[in-house]
Amino acid sequence: MSCRCCRRCIPSTICGADVSDLFAYSTTKYIKIRDARLGLLHYGLMFLIVVYILVYQLIGKLGYLKFNDAQNTVRLTLQEPTQGCNPNDTGCKDNFASLSQLPYCCAQNSSCKTNSDGSCSCDYRTSFKDYNCTWLSGTDASVIRESSIVVATFIHEYDQSLNTTCFNSYPSAANNCDDLWLIQEKASLFAADVEAFTMLIDHSVTSPKSGLATTSRQMQGMLFVGDNGNDGDVSKAIKDELCRSNPKAVTAQEGGSSTDHSPCYVPPNSADGLDYFSVGTLLQATGVTLEGESYPGSGHSARYEGLTINLLIDYSNSRDWHGLQPNISYLYKPSVVPQSTFKTTLLSPSSLNGQQMLKKDIHGVLFEVRPSGQLAVFDFTQLLLQLTTSLTLLALATVGVNILAQYVLRYRHYYSEALYDRTADFDNISFLESQSDNHLRQELEDRNLPTSGTRERMILRLMEYGYRPPRPTSTASSDEFHRGLFCALPLGATSQD
Repeated sequence: MSCRCCRRCIPSTICGADVSDLFAYSTTKYIKIRDARLGLLHYGLMFLIVVYILVYQLIGKLGYLKFNDAQNTVRLTLQEPTQGCNPNDTGCKDNFASLSQLPYCCAQNSSCKTNSDGSCSCDYRTSFKDYNCTWLSGTDASVIRESSIVVATFIHEYDQSLNTTCFNSYPSAANNCDDLWLIQEKASLFAADVEAFTMLIDHSVTSPKSGLATTSRQMQGMLFVGDNGNDGDVSKAIKDELCRSNPKAVTAQEGGSSTDHSPCYVPPNSADGLDYFSVGTLLQATGVTLEGESYPGSGHSARYEGLTINLLIDYSNSRDWHGLQPNISYLYKPSVVPQSTFKTTLLSPSSLNGQQMLKKDIHGVLFEVRPSGQLAVFDFTQLLLQLTTSLTLLALATVGVNILAQYVLRYRHYYSEALYDRTADFDNISFLESQSDNHLRQELEDRNLPTSGTRERMILRLMEYGYRPPRPTSTASSDEFHRGLFCALPLGATSQD
């Protein structure tokens, strides 16, 4: 079937609407509207978008850099307080506080009354029970694990013996066993002056995707003392006291001024290029004290129950508005898990056959060290991605101005007329294409229209004027008539029907 016949099969209207209007094809046409107000609005929006992209996104927020998560390895070591020396050195003296200065230790006088459970009740510490204290070295007071360390604050010691009645002949089991281990409590003790212990943090950072790697000896870090999302008045006061008592506390990691309240940044102590802090400083940075109640209703202090602290090391090698930095820096960000407790158990044989054991339930502060932050490198692909994505905003500027021009601004009706242009109906184009150039010129002259331009331009000019081909007369060919009728008939029908 010919295209002309197919065209005759298409109805001229659908539900009273012109088919050419319903299925009209819309395309872009650039129109210059000579109105300075509209132009200034458009260029003003584009200028703001360019400033946002180039100044804020690329320069300020470092959109040309590719960021990858930092990974680290950590070695943690605990050391008892000394007189400024290494406890492994011969002649190094410890520097523990006197027990009389530690209110949680039972005093050997009438101010403390011994209880049946091994604790004592003292006049100077009425909120919680006191216990006898013991001296511990850094090694004895710590349980070191991968990326974490437990600092002992309270210890239950038990002697336990294997119940021989549970075995016919060890290790062959007897028929019944009611109590495998016979346990006898040996002691309940606080670790003396644990806040004065120092924790050394040796860490390195890597970013496999960017190829960056370095150790803490080549980096500079600070301890952040600030709000961690669950601060109350007591926590804020503890943090303020840390900032006030440290003369090196500043308001910013780089270029900060001295301050006496939180938030503040405190430089770590250094030994052989490695950082260390006292346990008390890290506790203050989280806003907690071991003398506070562990959790509501516990009846015991955090020193007795223990607690958990997350110590994030936030790495960075870039700064907003400054770009890449020559060295990697980091921040220690400690935060306590609210109302948490912590206990671990250690067993050590006290006999060669392993049937007598010393059991220690160690309550303490768990410091869980985790990496945080991202390391950046320049990436041309990332730069192109930022620029390409930002081009969408420039297009939105044009769309926004068009919407304002059509629906909001004072001359919206005039702007709408200028923005939208409707062509003549192309249904008649096939008839005009079949006419000669002379005939087209004659039709234009009859309508006082210009006859210049290409053949296509003359046809469009006639169509824009509203040209309609002459209606078919009775002399139209019979074949042409029947072809049109055939197209209009339903499928399977004939003209005789």
